[in-house]
Amino acid sequence: MKIVVCDDDKRIRDILKKDIAGIVPDAEIMLCPDGDDVLRDGMDADILFLDIEMPGMNGLELAQKIREKEKNTVIIFISGEDKYVWKAFDTEPLQYLRKPISKEDLKKTLLRASRKIRGTCPDCTEEPSSMVIHYKGIHEKVFIPDIIYAEAMGRKVILHRMKDCVEYYGKISDLEGMLGGDFFRVHRAFLINLNYVVRYEADGITLKKGYVNISKANYPRFVKRFLQYTAEKTSKGRKS
Repeated sequence: MKIVVCDDDKRIRDILKKDIAGIVPDAEIMLCPDGDDVLRDGMDADILFLDIEMPGMNGLELAQKIREKEKNTVIIFISGEDKYVWKAFDTEPLQYLRKPISKEDLKKTLLRASRKIRGTCPDCTEEPSSMVIHYKGIHEKVFIPDIIYAEAMGRKVILHRMKDCVEYYGKISDLEGMLGGDFFRVHRAFLINLNYVVRYEADGITLKKGYVNISKANYPRFVKRFLQYTAEKTSKGRKS
């Protein structure tokens, strides 16, 4: 896997290289200070971390040039500003990460990118992605898009769907690592599917079926992620 980091700030490039190497040790990592370097040597990247505000060609312009030739490159924008979010999604990036980038957000994004490259995410397969759970001697295939939210209760995880609920022994943190970018951990006990959000406020979220609490610490991150998610959906809808 080839990962390219394009940022005019050497400190940011070096930090990302170190953190990415810690998450994906077998990846080939290339560092570029500007868009010209990417167009010359980094067009074969599987994953491209792309700063937006750069001298000369900015990240949005570079992403447009890449999309004209490379439809499958996974683009991840990195920026210190939120004002570019809507314009950024015209080039169908996987994610928009706000600087400084936490290792947790970086890891989740790289896992999503890896799933997309390998063709195992919902956007890349004809059949919805799924998982198999075990309970009461039964093995059941659960389609991930059908999960409205997951709830941790003791040593069990309860999966809430429109018509029913199913529970199994497990940890919600393990489930969080398996699911894609449609899901967000709003509380230590709740992992929600963003596609089912109807309304939200500082202390809770109303879903198409059910209501869950949100922790104060997670609320700002949730709002940011939900706005990004909505922008992604809007961009894909315009292009379909």
